[in-house]
Amino acid sequence: MPSSRLTAKERTAARRAAEAAAAAAAQRRKRSVLGGVAAGVVLVVAVVVVIVVQMQRTSTSADAPVPANTVEGGLAIAVGDPDAPVTVDIYEDFLCPACRQFEEQAGATLAELVADGSVLVRYRPIAILDRLSTDAYPTRSLNAAAAVVDAAGSDAFLAFHDALFAEQPAENGPGLTDERLVELAAEAGADGAAVAEAIAELRFEDWTRTVTDAASRAGVAGTPTVLVDGQVLPPEQRSPEGLAAAVEAARAG
Repeated sequence: MPSSRLTAKERTAARRAAEAAAAAAAQRRKRSVLGGVAAGVVLVVAVVVVIVVQMQRTSTSADAPVPANTVEGGLAIAVGDPDAPVTVDIYEDFLCPACRQFEEQAGATLAELVADGSVLVRYRPIAILDRLSTDAYPTRSLNAAAAVVDAAGSDAFLAFHDALFAEQPAENGPGLTDERLVELAAEAGADGAAVAEAIAELRFEDWTRTVTDAASRAGVAGTPTVLVDGQVLPPEQRSPEGLAAAVEAARAG
């Protein structure tokens, strides 16, 4: 119907309907703007929270005690001549049965290679098997190893390392008690109240996470992982003969 033929009452009703529609549209735009602002505020708050948490984690990691007598920025324990022509890196978890098997099979060969100056061994113990322990033994034993190397150096660490594998507990159960860890530490040459306290109070627990995270970033997916001059030694070559051959090849290369 042409507007000229609308009655005054109809024109008023039409105007009011248009005004109501415009007001409703304005209200919807206002709610949309407010919702966007609120969402932006929530996002900013979330980002701030993430940043604060990350800063706190970084601060904790930076302030965490690192055991003395370590190398590679605190990530490894070196045994042997630093000028040896070949470097062997070993990632192990003290609850790992395959790690114990490797040490039983190739440990003597490693010792001979260290003794004759052929290799420098960098032990990089980590704790990835806490889920297979009822009392977080991988973390506790690694913390104890850190207490040993901190107090008495790499030779004591190696003796403690060997003792831990000799008395390795079964998976999915409890590990050695703190009291036994203290006894083994003393037998390895690291005794005293300070060592016992570091073991009981998990003084190096943050460090255990640091070295485990560093191994993960380095691509270590399982233990043992053995590298000869940076090249991963395949499982089938972890025998004494395979290890010796890999070292000889690295020297020749």
